[in-house]
Amino acid sequence: MRRIRWAMVIFFLLTSGIVPKVFSQDLETITEEKPVEISGTFSAFGSYYDVDGIAPRRKDFSWYFTGNPILKLYGIEIPFSLTVSEQERSFRQPFNQFCISPSYKWAKAHLGYTNLTWSPFTWAGQTAMGVGVELNPGKFRFGALYGRLNRAVEEDLTSPEAITPAYKRTGYAMKVGYGTETSHVDLILLKGQDDENSLNTVPTQTEVLAAENIVAGISSKMKFTDHLFWDFDVASSVYTRDVNAADFATDDNSPVKKFESIMEINTSSQWYNAYQTEVRYEEKTYKIKAKYRRVEPDFQSMGAYYFQTDVENITLEPSVYLLKNKLKITSSVGRQRDNLMDKKSYTTKRFIGNVGLDWTISQKFGFNAMYANFSGEQGKGLKIPNQATQQSYVSQNMVVMPRLTFVKEKLTHFHTLMLNKQWMTDKNPNTANLTEYQVDNLNYNSNFVFNKSGFMVGVNYLLSIFNSDANTNRLNGVGLNVAKPFFENKMNLSLSANGTQQKLNGEPFADIINVTLQNTYNLNQHHGLTLRGTYLDNKAKNGTGVSFNEYNIDLGYTYTF
Repeated sequence: MRRIRWAMVIFFLLTSGIVPKVFSQDLETITEEKPVEISGTFSAFGSYYDVDGIAPRRKDFSWYFTGNPILKLYGIEIPFSLTVSEQERSFRQPFNQFCISPSYKWAKAHLGYTNLTWSPFTWAGQTAMGVGVELNPGKFRFGALYGRLNRAVEEDLTSPEAITPAYKRTGYAMKVGYGTETSHVDLILLKGQDDENSLNTVPTQTEVLAAENIVAGISSKMKFTDHLFWDFDVASSVYTRDVNAADFATDDNSPVKKFESIMEINTSSQWYNAYQTEVRYEEKTYKIKAKYRRVEPDFQSMGAYYFQTDVENITLEPSVYLLKNKLKITSSVGRQRDNLMDKKSYTTKRFIGNVGLDWTISQKFGFNAMYANFSGEQGKGLKIPNQATQQSYVSQNMVVMPRLTFVKEKLTHFHTLMLNKQWMTDKNPNTANLTEYQVDNLNYNSNFVFNKSGFMVGVNYLLSIFNSDANTNRLNGVGLNVAKPFFENKMNLSLSANGTQQKLNGEPFADIINVTLQNTYNLNQHHGLTLRGTYLDNKAKNGTGVSFNEYNIDLGYTYTF
């Protein structure tokens, strides 16, 4: 009887399309789950709005009803979303991509929408609607996946929103490997292609090209000792952007022609590679990591969404942990360049370096500090850069953040101060007046909590100054936050008030006051009430600004089941 019920559940989920996005159920424990459970929340809110000084930004009165029930069938969670208001009526599942992944011992299946990641350059999180299986008997690692990568999208010239038509795309991938999660080698192959016959009409306003792709890769993790590790990934991709493009001439000896027997090859076909490797050595008191990454121009895989291409990175990341891990110092330094195939007009080289420090000096005092440097320079490619417009800059960022924490029997309070400075220096005097800037920020926060009553009060101060040749913008703001629970935490009352003064080029520009008062009351574990009021006062200080007052009151009820 239990097998029949379980089969009916699977049939219902697969035929209705209601299968959880992320779910893995061990079939050995399926009989321990309850057949049916329902939980979630329903909320009803009414809102009053008024504004003086500007045109209303919303209706003066609005209401809405929302529900987020969760149906659970044998441990499978199926979330829904319900919204009803004077402007909207909808009932939907918030996750429109679902998957069920039953497993038994070393075997796991994937049914529905899956987004597996086998390596960064082959199958890397691409969502596929289909079926898959992963088998790990002992140290052997097998995987197979087939499904639809993209649905067909018809051209719609009547839609107010831009819709890009696309062919239906399907693909499959296979993985064969040996080892464990910490030490293994996997061979991966995938193929994807577009279906030219998947559109009912030929797009007239947008050119749509049918593509085909084959990618082969190796992904490996090696653990030589408890301290020494080596990871590497390599991949080679042949990508035909338009299967209907012109064929190669008979005497064309392009190396990509060697793949003609396994896929469509023509003048739109490209063959590129991608590599990355990482070596790291870890001890209790220090760690050092070296990385290398190279992705050739236009490298693509239908099993991944996006790559930064035409880039080569070399990075060294040392870290040290001192004083029984109370002092942590992390750092990174690296170089980056593009124009790997020497086909661009210019080559851009970048230097990236940063160092961070976290020091817990005592239970009461500690601080964080960080410095980052990012510089770039445009160099020779097919052309020599024009000195009048050549890019050459240094961007720097520095943060210092001390903190104080006091934990007493009656009172707990903590204080943080953040000092931040960012600036960009343009080494080209011809463009410096257009690009150079400096930003200085100071942010102070204090919070006091009375342990017995739960009363909390917090104050904050913000100063932000932006300077450039074009203008100077200065923000000065203070804030107060107060909160207090009542009736054994059944009711919580909070008040937040913030005031900000803005100056532009030394002249007053605007004064802004924002106040929010909120009260939540839980009658019991199922019923709750919320009352929230907000007030915004914006006073312009010059002729270009607009002064206005804005009010909003919300009253809501929530039922939890």
